[in-house]
Amino acid sequence: MSNHGNVIIILMIPKNFEFVLFDMIGTTIKDSNKGESLVLDCFYNSFYSNGYHINYELINQQRGKSKKDAIRNILIDSNLKTDLIDKIYSDFIESLNTSLSYFQEVKGAHLLFSQLKQKGIKIGLGSGLPMAFIGKIIKQLEWQTGWFDYIGSSEELGKGRPDPIMIFDSMEKLMINDKAKVLKIGDTVVDIQEGKNAGVVTASVLTGTQKRDELEKFNPDYIFNDITEIISII
Repeated sequence: MSNHGNVIIILMIPKNFEFVLFDMIGTTIKDSNKGESLVLDCFYNSFYSNGYHINYELINQQRGKSKKDAIRNILIDSNLKTDLIDKIYSDFIESLNTSLSYFQEVKGAHLLFSQLKQKGIKIGLGSGLPMAFIGKIIKQLEWQTGWFDYIGSSEELGKGRPDPIMIFDSMEKLMINDKAKVLKIGDTVVDIQEGKNAGVVTASVLTGTQKRDELEKFNPDYIFNDITEIISII
């Protein structure tokens, strides 16, 4: 960092990353339909259809976690019974499938993937969504699975974020041993926690529903407006 008069300039020093693990919705994929969060709406509707009126902010606090864990936490925090977790989860997935056509990639994502590939950097996608839906959304966006060296679902692996199981799974499969050469990037607090629990470099983006001041409390190594800005440290 250097100080020129009253202007503070933060120098972004390029890192020798081997692998970037991206979160999906809110990070590489827009979570918005007419200014409203698709995922928050799907969560809200799944609770509402089962007779529960849940505050959006309470739902937002659970973003990034495995979906059943999020539902369980929301019910417990609302002093409600947890016997309908599976039904609410099923309704949530159905609502996501209904909303599938509204999901679009974050502007510049496609180009960024290409730039990283040209630099010889491996790319991964990690999500708390089930693998079947991940496949559907990749197809909807007309992304090719061959672009990605790793695609992971914490639900399939059996542990939700902030557990770092997806990071460790991807590193093992890609035979990457140096944690300092792995960048985890996402739009939620639990993305930061996941990365820190794994001991890798963390970056947050402001394209999701959690605000800068919330993310800053958990000290990510970098905060960017969107994923295209990570090229400054690559």
